Order: sequence, then structure tokens, then C-alpha cells
Amino acid sequence: MLCLLFLSANMVFAEDENIESDINVAVTLREHGYTLGDMITMHVEFSLDKSYIFDPQSVPLKGPITSWLDLRDVTLHREKMDDDSELIKIDFMWQLFGTVKEAQIIQTPQILLRTLPVEVVGDEELQTLVINVPGQGVYLSSVLPEQLSDEDAPRPIIPPPKFDAATPLQLGFLCLILGTLLGVYWLYIKDKISFLPRHPGAMTLLVRQLRRQGVAKQAELTMTDLRTIHAALAKCAGQSLYPNTLNILFENSPYLQDEKDNISQFFDETWQLFHQQNPSGNRISKRDTLAWIHRAAMAERIFK
Repeated sequence: MLCLLFLSANMVFAEDENIESDINVAVTLREHGYTLGDMITMHVEFSLDKSYIFDPQSVPLKGPITSWLDLRDVTLHREKMDDDSELIKIDFMWQLFGTVKEAQIIQTPQILLRTLPVEVVGDEELQTLVINVPGQGVYLSSVLPEQLSDEDAPRPIIPPPKFDAATPLQLGFLCLILGTLLGVYWLYIKDKISFLPRHPGAMTLLVRQLRRQGVAKQAELTMTDLRTIHAALAKCAGQSLYPNTLNILFENSPYLQDEKDNISQFFDETWQLFHQQNPSGNRISKRDTLAWIHRAAMAERIFK
């Protein structure tokens, strides 16, 4: 009798050691859109009073759970709160290895978490708190329909539609012609085509003559070069030019109006240089002179 009483008391005390908790366990996961091979991410969160200490050994280990479900990853986070309580966060990642014929709800397994044994105030008995994480239902969709009917059979390959190839070809041909014309026009403006224009103007002939003579490589313009430029200006005006008749040049060749200041300054400086008995030196800028001559030749070709 004493032995039976002793065994019964131990059984009662053993049952009292584990206390079902009324802790609010928050579980977050997506409930639908799963099929064979998908991952189920579940987040569990709850708080423990400062009188309890969570047992990390109660967290399930990674590995196969059932024939159709594996626990791929478990992550535990513990945070101390201001009131000395502890916030427990656990992330579970399950992987599905089963399928169904029709979409239906399946349950993840129930998880029982525990705290470490602590002494109850005024008593020497050790108690363990059990935290219940209930199984969660998720919708599992089928991979294939139950039966393949003739309506679901693969359809014959539809030939691609015939696109309009003539219009893009015509547009491409027009763009090619336009690009060629613009290229020829650019070469004509830059005087890169020797036979165009057929009857070149005086300024264009001047540029070609100075290029053949290699004036650009000289240190400065010689008196012969200056007289050559004067002759080209007189040819543009259609008569000999003097300081008092220089305006006739711009009347007969209006395309030189943009270079009027440069031409007038050049004409005055060279006129004085030609008629000085003892010229002190050539102060005509070769770079500036060749620059306005090239611009004037280009304006002449555009004008023609």
C-alpha cells in the first residue's frame, strides 16, 4: 500500500511539473498559393515573463518531419524588454514534398516549446511552462489536373503572322538615299570633292590655291599671298577694289556680308602695307585670315 501511494504521488507531482501556458502566441504565414516543392515561411512571436527562462533546446531541429514535409531552417531571436520580460521570435521554413489531386487545406505540425524549470515562490517544486504553437492550415494546390481530356491536349503550333516587310524596306531605302545625299552635301560644303561645284567661285579657288601652296605651314603670309587674296576679292566684286569702292564687293557678293568686318579690316591693313615706302613688317594674322577665307568659301558654295 505504501509503495502504491508513493507511485501515485510521484505521478501527480510529475503531471504538475508541466503547466499549460495561456501565453498569446502570434503566428504569421501566407495561407495560400503553395504547390509541390514550395517553401512555407512561418514566423512565431510571444513574450515570456521575467520569472521564466526560455529553453532553446525545445526548438525543433532541422530535418524531415513527415513523408511530405521537411523543416529546412529554424532561426531563434531573443530580445530583452524594458520590464525584464523576454520577447521570443522564431522563424520556421518548411518545404513541401507532396501534392494533391485537388486544392485542399493541409496542417503544419503542432510545436510544443518549453521553459527551463524554475522554483515556485514559497514552494520547492520545479515547474516547466509549455508554450503551444498550434498547427497552421495552408492551401496546397495540385500540380496536374486529375485527368487530361482531349480539350486539354496540346494544340497544333500556330504559324506566326506575316508582318509587313515592304514598308520597312522602303523606309530603309529612303533613309539610305537621304543619308547619301547628306553625305555628298557635307563633302561639297567642306570642298572635299574636287569636281564640285562645276564652276567654283573665286573664294573656293582661293582656298584651293592656298592649300596647294602650303600656306598653312608657313610662319606668316607673304606679300604674294596677300596680293592673291586681294585678287580673289576683286574677282568676287567684278572689278578692282579701292578703299572707297569696297562696298561694291558686298553688293555684288552678298554672301560675304557676315565677314564684312574681317574683310574690311584685312583690306585696310593690307592696303596700307602695299603703299608704305618702308613697311615695318607684316602684322596680318595668318590664322585669322585663313579662318575667314574658309568661312567665306563655304558661304559662297552654299549661296551657289
